[in-house]
Amino acid sequence: MKHTTRAISTLAVTVLCLSPVVSGRASESPGARTFTLEETTIAEINAALDAGLLTCQRLTELYLNRIAAYDADGPRLNSIITVNPKALATAAALDDERRLRGPRSPLHCIPVLIKDNIDTVDMPTTNGSVILKDSTPPDDAYLTKALRDAGAVIIGKASMGEFAGGSYNTVRGQVVNPYHLKRNTGGSSAGSGAAIAANLAVVAVGTDTSTSVRAPSAFNGLAGLRPTTGLISRDGIAPKNLLFDTAGPMARTVTDMAILLSAITGPDRHDPLGFNARVYENHPLFKGKGPLTAFSNVKGAPRGIDYTQFLKKGSLKGARIGVARDYWGGDPEIVALGEAAIAKLKELGAVIVDPVKVPTDQYVSNIRELADYRFREDWEAYLATLGPTVPKTVAEFLKIYDTDVKRSPLPLEDSVHRLLTNSLTKTSADPAYKNLVETTLPANTKSKLAILDAQRLDALVFPYSATFAAVINNPAFKLDDPTWQTFPRTPSPSSFAPYSSIGFPMIVVPMGFGTQGLPMAISLMARPYQEGKLIGYAYDYEQATRHRRPSPLVPPLPGETIRAVDERSTK
Repeated sequence: MKHTTRAISTLAVTVLCLSPVVSGRASESPGARTFTLEETTIAEINAALDAGLLTCQRLTELYLNRIAAYDADGPRLNSIITVNPKALATAAALDDERRLRGPRSPLHCIPVLIKDNIDTVDMPTTNGSVILKDSTPPDDAYLTKALRDAGAVIIGKASMGEFAGGSYNTVRGQVVNPYHLKRNTGGSSAGSGAAIAANLAVVAVGTDTSTSVRAPSAFNGLAGLRPTTGLISRDGIAPKNLLFDTAGPMARTVTDMAILLSAITGPDRHDPLGFNARVYENHPLFKGKGPLTAFSNVKGAPRGIDYTQFLKKGSLKGARIGVARDYWGGDPEIVALGEAAIAKLKELGAVIVDPVKVPTDQYVSNIRELADYRFREDWEAYLATLGPTVPKTVAEFLKIYDTDVKRSPLPLEDSVHRLLTNSLTKTSADPAYKNLVETTLPANTKSKLAILDAQRLDALVFPYSATFAAVINNPAFKLDDPTWQTFPRTPSPSSFAPYSSIGFPMIVVPMGFGTQGLPMAISLMARPYQEGKLIGYAYDYEQATRHRRPSPLVPPLPGETIRAVDERSTK
């Protein structure tokens, strides 16, 4: 996998750092400037760096301290598989560069976590498998390089569900929810969600095949986006199913999520299947910005889109939002939070169309099974890019899982074993898979667009999950925790697979907390290429509600508040 030289899209840091209060939170005296690590944002960090309150190296050290205290020790969140041993050295070099030449972008010096199925040339990429715990790829994934080019500090690799399923893996075990240590984090970007919620880094990148960015974002009180499939290059990302796979940004605020998305988008001729280039050829915000046929090492070649332009209060005014009641359930807490969210959208000027009928998709029950028919060919093509010590076939992986790993304290989960075993006989040559790609998915795309078009809708809205039972249904803990049964389990049609499989973008943003202190999110889904609209709507709602709050189980450590007193105030 080779990567193009990518010019840096430098967003205006000064626009993001206008507040005279460095921390964004009130200082205790008029002469003081403070920086507080907990819940800090990219803008606040840039302001603290500019004010001399903070260095990149000190910031990185503070996050490493939290990782040691809460991930490796204490509650043992298990949210990070690998801590970057060169993080402090990288931060020191970025301090020097910032001092001499200024920041490259808003992400300069920002500690970022990336899911451990995204290639890093200086750290192993395990895909959650103990078999790959020492496997270091030959080069960076496209988005990894983009983050490095932007000046980010890749502080580590986030834990994940093995082979992008669930929230358990054979490297670290079960990822733990920082809001309740016996509750689910969502999968498979479980580590990305738990770590950012616990303030172990500033932002994170996850990946989403069915719902793997949105679930951990929702269950950990974050803003998360599954973009249009192909908007972010999948080069260097271990595949689950390349037709559905995409990376996605996860953050504590919609603003930080938009900054991260801006940095990792852009056309890449090495994207598998060529989807990435076709997305940009058709993207309404990207047309006319350069030739897509020659964006390799060409000055002025197309780059990504600055999604911070959509961070505007008032974005919901006049937006036609349809309430997809078919995706609601009977959990009274979820219903109450959802109704309050709909009322707030209306208060902010949205035109609420309620209800909007969404027909049940007949294929949803087996969509994941059929999608996995191409797993082996995608996975073995990825393995071929790795070094000679890595097994090169699914059969070899199964042999190791069934012997050495089976006898270990962290054996393989049954669902992953079924995925691997089934892939030996179920392939993309199967007529059922061909029918899915050629008939079912195009028909589903047409029907979902028709729902939006019929009532001139800008987006559909619904709670991310119909019941809190999804959050508490953690198989690793429910047997020794009888309270998991206290939430109603109300069935409702899946709101994830029908849209993920056809590449529609969907965003989640916190809508409040349940009685056990568990966060939940409201979801907004739009047409392909309309990430900008979704970001605007989510930002408008977030700014009016401010539902995000940190977990009391992972409180600030000593030294996380830094204060500089104006010398004039002491005279």
